[in-house]
Amino acid sequence: MQRVLRDTKVRDVMTRGVITVKFNEPIKNVLATMVENDVSAVVVVDDQNEAMGVISTVDVLKELKNRSEKEIEEMEAEELMTPFTVSISPESSLQEAAELMIEKRIHRLVVLHGGHIAGEMPVGILSATDVLRVLHKNL
Repeated sequence: MQRVLRDTKVRDVMTRGVITVKFNEPIKNVLATMVENDVSAVVVVDDQNEAMGVISTVDVLKELKNRSEKEIEEMEAEELMTPFTVSISPESSLQEAAELMIEKRIHRLVVLHGGHIAGEMPVGILSATDVLRVLHKNL
């Protein structure tokens, strides 16, 4: 299994066509985007479509559970997002990706063309489930 993880590139497994929202998008619209696209996370981008952060379903649940409807209506994506701290290059191995997910205790990595340079356009998303699919296929 280690060989499979070591030899498989993130680009071969990642989900392309990243769902994004603008940093100033109202939270109500962000939630609609997530539901309509059946995704558990969206990438927040600036006006140049450069990645700024991520909003996941866990972020939504954690941050909105104790807020009033009025507070939620006034919120924008930038207020709810987790700023980028972890991303990966499409040329990295699944081994590197899995180790990073374990170390940082996260379920997905945003794939940036340059790897770890916030402010780039996202090219994909790699989830822990994507890695599990590769492992399952090769068992």
